[in-house]
Amino acid sequence: MSLISKDFRLHKQREEEHGHARLRWALVAIACAGIGAVIASTNTEETRQSAEIAAKSLPEFTAITKSTEELARESFSLSLPELQAQQKIIDEKNARDPDISPKQWREFTVKSGDNLARLFKRADIKPQQLDELMKSGDAVKKLRRIFPKDTIRVLSDSAGVLQALRYDIDQKSYLLVEREQGVLVAKTYNHKIETRQTHASAVIDSSLFLAGEKAGISDNIIMELANIFGWDIDFALDIRKGDNFTVLFEELYRDGEKISDGKILAADFVNDGKIFRAVRYTDPHTNNSEYYTPDGKSMRKAFIRSPVHFSRISSGFNLKRKHPILLNKRPHRGVDYAAKRGTPIFAAGDGKVIFKGKKGGYGKVMILQHGTKYTTLYAHLKTYNRKLRTGSRVKQGQTIAYVGSSGLATGPHLHYEFRVNGVHRNPLTVRLPESNPVPKRHMANFDLMTAPVIAQLDLVVTRPQQVALTND
Repeated sequence: MSLISKDFRLHKQREEEHGHARLRWALVAIACAGIGAVIASTNTEETRQSAEIAAKSLPEFTAITKSTEELARESFSLSLPELQAQQKIIDEKNARDPDISPKQWREFTVKSGDNLARLFKRADIKPQQLDELMKSGDAVKKLRRIFPKDTIRVLSDSAGVLQALRYDIDQKSYLLVEREQGVLVAKTYNHKIETRQTHASAVIDSSLFLAGEKAGISDNIIMELANIFGWDIDFALDIRKGDNFTVLFEELYRDGEKISDGKILAADFVNDGKIFRAVRYTDPHTNNSEYYTPDGKSMRKAFIRSPVHFSRISSGFNLKRKHPILLNKRPHRGVDYAAKRGTPIFAAGDGKVIFKGKKGGYGKVMILQHGTKYTTLYAHLKTYNRKLRTGSRVKQGQTIAYVGSSGLATGPHLHYEFRVNGVHRNPLTVRLPESNPVPKRHMANFDLMTAPVIAQLDLVVTRPQQVALTND
C-alpha cells in the first residue's frame, strides 16, 4: 500500500510540473504576440521591407551555390531583367573567387587557315556556341568568309558561353552579335564617319605615280585621277615633264583617325600646256555621280584613249613601217603598247564580242563591235577573260584579255586597232565621240552645286600665265 501511494504521489507531482511548464509557454506566447502586435502597429513598413529582403536573399543564396555552368544553361530561358540579375550574381561570385577572372572583351586576329571553329577553340568558347551564332540572323553570314589579319572581338563568361561578338566588315560598317533575352541576335551597324575636304598639288618629273607619292597623294586617288582624265589624256604617251595637277578630294575619318580617302570633288590637270578640268556632280533624280567639265560636258567619252594602264608605246600608227620580224614594209594600222606579260587589257568602250580566236600573225585576237560604226581589235593576247564568248556584251573598262606575245611578236605587248566604218584610224589622234552632257533641265542645279567647288579649286591652283584652258 505504501509503495502504491508513493508512486501515485510522484505521478501527480509530474503532472503538476508539466502543467506549470505548459502554462509558462502559454504566457510566453501571449507575451510575444502582444509584442508583435505593438511592433506591427508602430513599424509596419520596416517589417514589410525586412520580409522582402529575407525573401530576396533566399534565391540569391541558392544561385550562388549553383555552378556557373548551371547558370549558363538556365540563361537561355530567362528574360532580360532576370538574365541581368543573374549575371550580377555570377560577377559578384567571380569577384570573390581569385581563381576566376571577370569577363571582358578579348581580341583575336585571324591567321592563315583560320576559321571560326579554331578561333572559338583559342577563345575557350564551347563548340556548340558556334551553331547558335550562325543561326543568330542573316547579318552573321559575313562571318562565313573571314580573312587573315581580320580582327574579331568576343565576350564570353567563364563557362565558355558566348555573350557577344564584334567584327569589322569594312572601314564603314561592323557586325555586332549580342545576347538578348538569352538568345544571340546579329545586326549590322554603320560607324560614324566624318568627311573632311583637302587638296594636293604635284608637278610631274618622271611619272604620275611618283609625283603623287612625293605630294603625299595615295595611289587610289592617282588612279581615280587617271580614270577621270583618261578619255582626253593618254597617260602612256601624252605625259610631259613639267605637267602638273591639283586635286580637291575627300578624306574619311572615324573617331578622329583617318581611315581612307573619299571621292575626288574637282581636279585640274595641265598637260603639254593645256588645262583640263573636271568636277563631280550627282544627278538629283537618279543619284548617279559623274565627272563633267565646268560647263557641263561629260568627261566620259564613248571610248577610253588607252586600253591598258600606264604602258609604254613601242610602235605607233605608221602606214610605212618596216615589220620587225618579216623585215618588209608593212602598214602598221594600230598602236603597240609594251607591257608585262599578263597585264590586264580593258574594253575601250561598251560593245559586243564579234570575234575571239587566232588570226594569222596577230596570234590570239579579240574584236569588239561598238554600235554600227566602230570596232576595236586587240591582238597578240596571252589569254582571254574566260567568261567572254562570241556574242558576249562588255562594258567600257571591263577586263577582256591579258597581254601576251602570241603570233608574230618580238615580245609581250598589245596591238590595238581602232576602226570607223571599217577604216583604220589612229587610236591616239582620232576624235572620240562624247557621252551625254548634263541635261538642260538640270543645268541650273549643276551650276548651283558645282560653283562653290570650282571656286574652292581656283583658290588652291597656281599656274604659269601662258597656260590656256581647254577641255575640247
